[in-house]
Amino acid sequence: MRTVLIWENLDRPRDIVVDPIGFMYWTDWGANPKIERAGMDASSRIVIISSNLTWPNGLAIDYETKRLYWADAGMKTIEFGNFDGSDRQVLIGSQLPHPFGLTVHLDKLYWTDWQSKSIQSADKLTGLGRHTLAENLENLMDIHMFHQNPCAVNNGGCSHLCLLAPAPKASSCACPTGINLQSDGKTCTPLMTTDGLAVDAVGRKIYWTDTGTNRIEVANMDGSMRKVLVWQNLDSPRAIALYNEMYLYWTDWGEHAKLERSSMDGSDRQVLISNNLGWPNGLAIDMAGSQLLWADAHTERIELADLNGQNRRTLVTPVQHPYGLTLLGPHIYWTDWQSRSIQRADKNTGTNTITVRANLPGLMDIQAVFNKCGKRNGGCSHLCLPRPNGTSCACPTGILLKGDGRSCDDSPETYLLFSNRVSVRRISLDTNDHTDVHVPVPELHNVISLDYDSVDAKLYYTDVTLDVIRSNLDGTGMETVISQGLKTTDGLAVDWVSRNMYWTDTGRNTIEVARLDGTSRKVLVNNSLDEPRAIAVFPSKFLFWTDWGHIAKIERSHLDGSDRKVLINTDLGWPNGLTLDYDTRIFWVDAHLDRIESSDLNGKLRQILVSPVSHPFALTQQDRWIYWTDWQTKSIQRVDKHTGRNKETVLANVEGLMDIIVVSPQRQTTNLCGVNNGGCTHLCFAKTNSFVCACPDEPDGRPCSTEGLHISYVIGGVLTILAILILIAALIIYHKKSKFADPGVSNLTYSNPSYRTSTQEVKIEASQKPPIYNQLRYKKEQGGVDGGYTKEKIRIVEGVCLLSNEELYWDDLKQIKPSRGGLHTCMRTDTVSLQASSASLDDGETEQLLQEEASECSSITTLTPSAITPQRHAQHSLPDTGWASSRKPSTESEV
Repeated sequence: MRTVLIWENLDRPRDIVVDPIGFMYWTDWGANPKIERAGMDASSRIVIISSNLTWPNGLAIDYETKRLYWADAGMKTIEFGNFDGSDRQVLIGSQLPHPFGLTVHLDKLYWTDWQSKSIQSADKLTGLGRHTLAENLENLMDIHMFHQNPCAVNNGGCSHLCLLAPAPKASSCACPTGINLQSDGKTCTPLMTTDGLAVDAVGRKIYWTDTGTNRIEVANMDGSMRKVLVWQNLDSPRAIALYNEMYLYWTDWGEHAKLERSSMDGSDRQVLISNNLGWPNGLAIDMAGSQLLWADAHTERIELADLNGQNRRTLVTPVQHPYGLTLLGPHIYWTDWQSRSIQRADKNTGTNTITVRANLPGLMDIQAVFNKCGKRNGGCSHLCLPRPNGTSCACPTGILLKGDGRSCDDSPETYLLFSNRVSVRRISLDTNDHTDVHVPVPELHNVISLDYDSVDAKLYYTDVTLDVIRSNLDGTGMETVISQGLKTTDGLAVDWVSRNMYWTDTGRNTIEVARLDGTSRKVLVNNSLDEPRAIAVFPSKFLFWTDWGHIAKIERSHLDGSDRKVLINTDLGWPNGLTLDYDTRIFWVDAHLDRIESSDLNGKLRQILVSPVSHPFALTQQDRWIYWTDWQTKSIQRVDKHTGRNKETVLANVEGLMDIIVVSPQRQTTNLCGVNNGGCTHLCFAKTNSFVCACPDEPDGRPCSTEGLHISYVIGGVLTILAILILIAALIIYHKKSKFADPGVSNLTYSNPSYRTSTQEVKIEASQKPPIYNQLRYKKEQGGVDGGYTKEKIRIVEGVCLLSNEELYWDDLKQIKPSRGGLHTCMRTDTVSLQASSASLDDGETEQLLQEEASECSSITTLTPSAITPQRHAQHSLPDTGWASSRKPSTESEV
């Protein structure tokens, strides 16, 4: 935080001193010697001394006399003047060999001398009493005085105030106003007898009476800022009460008993009642009736009057020896020393006196506290709020009250979580009130990305200062799961089914994976990455990520990093946030092109959803809404994900907005790794109908195998869950359609992605029989196919439709490659189409195929199975993990 204040018109500046009131002074012994002054911000610069100077060296301030001292080695003098240079006087003249450093302490002036090699002192007012403190000191330069403050250690031994004093005393002890210092000279008289106490809950003050010192005092509720309010004409003050932040009432049972009132600062003191009083003890104020009540142990009665002392009357008599007094509802309660009991009576009539509790020795004061929510929290699970006619139960912000009118969940069912670098906050989507609530996650420094594990209810986040962390939403259970080998973790995604987490590291240009506890860490992608940012996981299929580097792009791969594919690399600027509308589309924000776009899961059917937007960073989706954070507008906004309309600001004026995610019970799915980790020892990566086991990059001391449970066992364990989920989804869809369907609005339908870049159509002659849709399988272990087929000039088969009771054969399996797109739907017409795609070809084959003008197709005729001599596909190899593979390839692959 260094800065230059003054650099002009300086020749040889030497010593400098500062005055805490805001000025600094310095000497300059250059060609035009001078002493200058300026504000500590370099303002108001002036020359205060410029004549009769040669080599002005040392400079010192005497704050006591408000003088400025300086030593001039050329003039061999020490001089002083006022702070503005006026009233200049020579203190020691032409007697000093070569003075250099200078300082002042108490009544002495101290300086160093180059020529005599000594430290000397003299009286600061007269210059007399010169004394050599030390001599024969080589290379003497500056000198400063440091002295110990006698009050700095243990407050000088004082119980209250320690005050500095001239030598030889150095310090003395003192007490607050109205409190006496004891004979030891250090301790103030403690409280003698504190009889009455009253609390100002609004002003956060306490008031009390002290019968020993005969004072009424006030202090903050922590005991600080203590002050005596009333101390004159008090004999034995006892009870004290406050009225509506206006008045202070107290009783005095001394020789001249009385009831008094003053303002709460002790002013406007007034005696209200002073006749027919003996020992006025307890005091209470009826706020509703605006009346003052007191108990007198000498007259053995309880009386009341207006707040100004008028309309005095006896309420209860006789009472034996009342001391404390309070009110609750329609009753007054008091303690009685003689009967050792608590008594009660009607506060308006004094009748219906009863003993509430007896045989209580040592009874003193009594206070009634009542709250309608005081008993079992009013029956509420969370908040109980009093009302004039009862109570009302309420829930914390963003949580709905249940149908019983009393219970709340611990958190919303569906909500947004967002980060703004130093905190994580929550916005409920269950209510229309989009107020944000702080999530008590401690020790946040620079949070970039978030994700949530709904299985264990854990929040995962990346902090570029503290690495990858996970924590409960209540701030407990915080632990660092990844702490080594990270540079800048921009994106984070949790596969809550397979129990893996993925992250992008833009500093290392990698995409990595690990188990949710941080073990089994593995690099999935480490090439052709420039600035990887957001990452999203589809737990049963794919991994998606954005790269906003020199060549911006959006990519996809399987969960194990295989089959990497660039989905979009044109018309992109800074693709930041990424989110999935599962099974249908991907959405992303582009902060350079200022828009939000979407496409299908293959990068096709691209659409601009919103344009322009200011500077979007992260986004997420829930139901019909897309939510995003915006750096420029410092807000969270949302828009309809189907139309791009109905744009709304959810939350505004939030600094440092970063990631945003949705936590929802609707986000449920399953995959083959969800059952016992697929039988894998370390990492399990799910695919559409299979899974892959993998080993971490660094061995962890445990044997690792890439062979998991046989897929038939895993499928058997998952089929029941899938069936239940499909049934529930079908019922929900049917219910929604039957309830909300509008014949004037068409429904959106998304087909299974085909990954097509070019398509040829083959006409197949068919009879008028209903079609049956089957799938062709090539049996590797048998070296044959399920039936014999012929084809002519057909290079690729992606989907095949079979007619019932018809057999279709082909004779050139060499040209047939497996496709990821699945079967295509065939229309029921006189002909069915066999579609061919180049999506599964390598780049060279794809380019060659796209350059062909047309693909010739001919009718397929039925042949006998004996005419077929199929050839096998090459076996698929597992991803290279660096470890020996013990898993056998699947014996069956789909064509």
